[in-house]
Amino acid sequence: MDKIDEANSNMRKLSTPFSHIRSAVKPEEELTNPFITDLSHQENNQVLMKEAPQLKEWPKFTGEGEYDHMSFIKTIDMLQEDYATPDELIIARLHSLFEKSAK
Repeated sequence: MDKIDEANSNMRKLSTPFSHIRSAVKPEEELTNPFITDLSHQENNQVLMKEAPQLKEWPKFTGEGEYDHMSFIKTIDMLQEDYATPDELIIARLHSLFEKSAK
């Protein structure tokens, strides 16, 4: 034991207004959740897409109308946020969502 450790061990612990507060950090065994499974990225995407609406329920984009693109983009953004849909999966479906002059 060096001199600093010895001096620290001999010092009296002072009571502070914060002495009674416990650490917010939990031990590792408390952090485990039996309901969370370790899915691979691909399996996780498949689970998320099962929860998302079917492709026929997604909005179609025709390219017609002055603000047609605004509602389409907002709806796609909402689907992405609500179902945590990755960009890659949305991009893969875009061809099926475009109609008429938008194709």
